[in-house]
Amino acid sequence: MLRTLLGSALAAALLMSASPALAQEGGVVIATNAVELSASTPDRYVIQTGDTLWDISSRFMGDAGYWPRLWSFNDYITNPHWIYPGNVIVFRPGTLLDPPGLELDGGAQDGYIVDAADFELSEPECGPDINFTSSYPAATYTTASMLADELELWGEVKYAKTGATHIAEGDLVYLRMDDPDLVACGDVIAVYREGRKVRHPDAKDLRYGRLYHVVAELRVVHTTDEMVSAVVRRSFREMRRGDRVGPAYPVTAKLPTTAPKGDLDGVIIARSGLDEYELAATGETVFLDRGRADGLRVGNSFFIIHHRDENLGVDHEDLAIPDQVVGRVVVTRVEEDHAAAIVVDASRPIAVGDEVSMTVE
Repeated sequence: MLRTLLGSALAAALLMSASPALAQEGGVVIATNAVELSASTPDRYVIQTGDTLWDISSRFMGDAGYWPRLWSFNDYITNPHWIYPGNVIVFRPGTLLDPPGLELDGGAQDGYIVDAADFELSEPECGPDINFTSSYPAATYTTASMLADELELWGEVKYAKTGATHIAEGDLVYLRMDDPDLVACGDVIAVYREGRKVRHPDAKDLRYGRLYHVVAELRVVHTTDEMVSAVVRRSFREMRRGDRVGPAYPVTAKLPTTAPKGDLDGVIIARSGLDEYELAATGETVFLDRGRADGLRVGNSFFIIHHRDENLGVDHEDLAIPDQVVGRVVVTRVEEDHAAAIVVDASRPIAVGDEVSMTVE
């Protein structure tokens, strides 16, 4: 419990350039002289306004440089720059059998008073590194990306009734359609942007198609033989002229989040970010290499697992390191061989190739 002389000497070396401290303000001057406590030195002393460890050491031990050792006897003083009037300071280190007792009693003195504390022994908790087991009430999650071999597209955003480069919610746009009869007034359609092709990070010959981003939702307000007019209903990314349009895609799901249950594991194969090499964050969509064929269902959750010492690099994995739970995902959409999921918890950077599991070993 008591600070060691080695720790006190180190603190003295670090603070050597500071100036003497009054109670509740200022710094301290350090000296490293050591003296023996005399028989006349009191066992304890009530701190007064204006006192410093430096002054107390000089007054009772005859050597101001004794203050680091005096500090080591008084474990409740966490910062030697701040001692408080009315608190009690002890002078003797005691022994293993008879440690220095200390009752902090401010009496009638002004200042900050620390009450006496009681400590109880508790049994250590043993087991794997499990975090993120709390349940969350149902929340609405947005999954504005998908994996597909080929997406049916009907035309493009040709013009807009705005001078801005990026088109926003509420703007009127004009669509050049391959077949204007595919839509009618009041229909909701989607705007898409093509992304990169996705392969399994551990098996490059295993392909999942191409990543498509849902940029916005449009509501058709007028049609002609030449052009379809539509209003931007919801926007998920910056929308530009030239973006493609196609059938509506359901992007939201309202789900509760619970602790993972089951024995399924897998790998993150892609993320919805436009830059493949950036790291995923809470609220972002990732894609898993498990799907309907594996028994996966919407609402299932997984722990995100690492096996690393990050000082060696975020890509350095050693499977001998026990499972480290660094996050959690909840599944929002399930296809035959893959699924989309939202990162709902994260304490470390999340990357493509990270392991996910419903159990922790």
